Amino acid sequence: MCLLFHSPKTPPLLLLKSLFKHSSPRLRDAGANSRTCSYQRIRFIWNTRVALPESVMKLRYAMVCSSNQNRSMESHFLLKREGFDVASYGTGQHVKLPGPSIREPNVYDFGTPYKQMFDDLRRKDVELYKRNGILPMLKRNLGVKLAPQRWQDNAADGPFDVVITFEEKVFDLVLEDLHNRNQVLLKPVLVINLEVKDNHEEAAIGGRLALILCQELDATENWEDTIDDIINNFEKQHRRKLLYSISFY
Repeated sequence: MCLLFHSPKTPPLLLLKSLFKHSSPRLRDAGANSRTCSYQRIRFIWNTRVALPESVMKLRYAMVCSSNQNRSMESHFLLKREGFDVASYGTGQHVKLPGPSIREPNVYDFGTPYKQMFDDLRRKDVELYKRNGILPMLKRNLGVKLAPQRWQDNAADGPFDVVITFEEKVFDLVLEDLHNRNQVLLKPVLVINLEVKDNHEEAAIGGRLALILCQELDATENWEDTIDDIINNFEKQHRRKLLYSISFY
């Protein structure tokens, strides 16, 4: 069973989804009004901090984008630095990085070490990949973990409390995968989509917003009781629409 919400100013819409009949088109229809709108960027988010209790972070987080390179890794980097229990993943079939043209991407398998990608692209055209930010991104990534990981292959990593995605297609794929697993633990997992464009500038902003959102979630006693207020307050403050759902392990 999956509880799907979108979060306009009115009370959230609650939809009961069949575990085995879930499909992305229906999910998109349900969340059509919650797509991220285009708003003027607000600068004060960079200085926004949320006071946390002096205790160990309570929740376990997963950051998910398509290739586990840019958006999810920026968030992983920031949350790890702040002491969160966090992992990150991609949902694509392969890891894709920009190449010399849009028709010539660099394609790698999940599990290929970031260091190997870094060395490969530096050998191909060091100036190009410095200029477009790929080499600095990979250098950051290899300081966070060994290699990109695929969400659909992460069952051995155990359950998460909160999953944040950065693209609605990825949100759909995460929910579809959760529905297809054997849900024997009946442990709830909150899945939130924060729409972020896949470029370095937007990933930096999205990562900061994801950190603020996770700080809010970790500061509450029970997110299941306060999630509506947390989402609504976040949307008002940062002018970003969120799509969220509750699934189960």
